[in-house]
Amino acid sequence: MILVLVGPPGAGKGTQAKLLCDRYGIPQISTGDMLRAAKRAGTLEKRYLDIMDSGGLLPDEAVIGLIARRTVEPDCSRGFLLDGFPRTVPQAEALDQLLASQGGKRIDAVIQLDVPRSLLEERLIHRRTDKGSGQIYHLVYNPPPPGAELEHRADDRPEAVGMRLDAYEAMTAALLPFYEEKKLLLRVDGVGKPEEVTQRVLSVLGRPSSGGE
Repeated sequence: MILVLVGPPGAGKGTQAKLLCDRYGIPQISTGDMLRAAKRAGTLEKRYLDIMDSGGLLPDEAVIGLIARRTVEPDCSRGFLLDGFPRTVPQAEALDQLLASQGGKRIDAVIQLDVPRSLLEERLIHRRTDKGSGQIYHLVYNPPPPGAELEHRADDRPEAVGMRLDAYEAMTAALLPFYEEKKLLLRVDGVGKPEEVTQRVLSVLGRPSSGGE
């Protein structure tokens, strides 16, 4: 099974990706994680490193190259879940071409997590990270323990959150209709407990989980 998980910052993609991958026995492929790993390993070309260091977006061919190498690894034989890619129609078209070149693979479903903007802002602005453990807390829904040394990430500050959400909406404006026309788009209410959202996803997929749920 090949799934694409899309949704704005704060929609809970990371949580849902892990739960779905555990159920279906497929790996999560996060382009952000791959880029950071390639940077640490020194396998990313210097021109791309310079772009990353300046906070810019890498060209599509760089990201597609990483995905091409990752998706032919043995653990992808049963499929995979893409988290964070594609975000634009050109990226989606490049992904289709890549999958077709790998023996005629195709995307099974594109899952869009729908969450009201006001709730996204609340989720992000009140999010904090423990400097020592890296654990993520929420000041309202999942408060940190006493004495935790917390960091408020720059991109979770109010002014940055609005810009991130605006950028996501502008970037993906054409992507969802693209997948809708292909009859691949499945919209899921992303409000509620993580396990509740997961059950909604499983329901729209119409497939039992690997655990028989």
